[in-house]
Amino acid sequence: MSSPLLLCTMSESWQHSESFAVTNAHMLDAEVLCDVTILAGEDKQEVKCHRFILASRSPVLYTMFCGSLPETGVVEIPDVEASVFRQVVRFLYNGEIQVMPETVMALMYVAKKYDIKLLTDLCKSFLEKEIAVDNVCTIIDQAVKFDEKDLIQQCLTFVSERSDQVFKSDKIMSISPEALRLVLQQEKEAQSLQPEEVYGTCKKWAKNYLTKAGKENMTGEDLRQHLGGMILLVDFARMSYDDYTDMVVQDDILSKDEKIQFLTEIRHRRCKRTVFINRFNKVQKTNWNHGGRQDGISFKTSKNVILTSVALYRPFGPGSLTGTMEILENQKIVLFQNVTVSYKDKEQHEDISLIERISIREGVIYSVRQRLKGGYSYSGTSNKKTVTVNHVQVEFMNLKAGKSDNGTSLEQGQIHGLTFEA
Repeated sequence: MSSPLLLCTMSESWQHSESFAVTNAHMLDAEVLCDVTILAGEDKQEVKCHRFILASRSPVLYTMFCGSLPETGVVEIPDVEASVFRQVVRFLYNGEIQVMPETVMALMYVAKKYDIKLLTDLCKSFLEKEIAVDNVCTIIDQAVKFDEKDLIQQCLTFVSERSDQVFKSDKIMSISPEALRLVLQQEKEAQSLQPEEVYGTCKKWAKNYLTKAGKENMTGEDLRQHLGGMILLVDFARMSYDDYTDMVVQDDILSKDEKIQFLTEIRHRRCKRTVFINRFNKVQKTNWNHGGRQDGISFKTSKNVILTSVALYRPFGPGSLTGTMEILENQKIVLFQNVTVSYKDKEQHEDISLIERISIREGVIYSVRQRLKGGYSYSGTSNKKTVTVNHVQVEFMNLKAGKSDNGTSLEQGQIHGLTFEA
């Protein structure tokens, strides 16, 4: 006589499904032949599953169950809630999961922890599509935590395009120090906001963190201790003299030497004459593609000047170009910074302020190099080899430091112009 268990198994015939994923899910749900129990979350809820499946989908779990000291029987995973872990386990069994705003960060954490690449990619794709003013600070925090460079750059591009809204949002008050540093550096390069507003946001952010830590009667020194060197990413030298003395000098966030330094820079900027050197007579809308290869030019000047910004061509359709820009003195890199150049209606180029002002010595060869990725951009043609403005002569030449392998040359291409203080 056949046993009841055998009759039940045969009559249900779930094994006849064409999909391996469906039978896997049934084995999981019915706890058929499960050989490992996961105690998930702080409350240690049981999740029974099969080592074979887990090990076949995750290198980390493979090592856990098949390494030199394999886990057997019961495994505790206290840092992952049971509801989240069950979703991940089911994904390992059948490749299906519903990523939601309220669970994506937790899923990303598990995916990265156990090296589940397909799930990591799904979470990243979801986050990239869902970036908004009210969540970009949370997303960039997670991107920094998991070192997702592409997602970090996408968040920074979003912040650059909506900086006024992001800096006024409540969410920026809870952003991590590491992510705030990136946002401040991006803003200093883009100069989308007045430095007074950026300074005010930094103060509020530090006060918020210290308040949560139970600190009362905060001094400027307390705020500086929490802000550290990040506060120096505020472009104080762009402030007016009156705003700087009214807002910054009265605080004790900057040291005495720093206050004097920025006050000197403000006065210096007021006295210096700004000179813009355009190296092309004509700008055109061409299919100049950016795939990460290098565009560059070299130049020398007839006087000692200060290089303050470089004009790069914008894309001629909606979107952004992102990548890096370098300034070299002879063959030595003296500045490296990340850049984002965004589309703007009726504008062909964007003035990218340098995160550090570069002293240009008379007669020495300097180079500007860029590596950008994105769509098509404007480009220049009908070049000016030598340009003289306000008694400053600039001689342009083909790139002398490395290879300009994306097509830019003395005659045509990228890098629209340079801004000096003379």
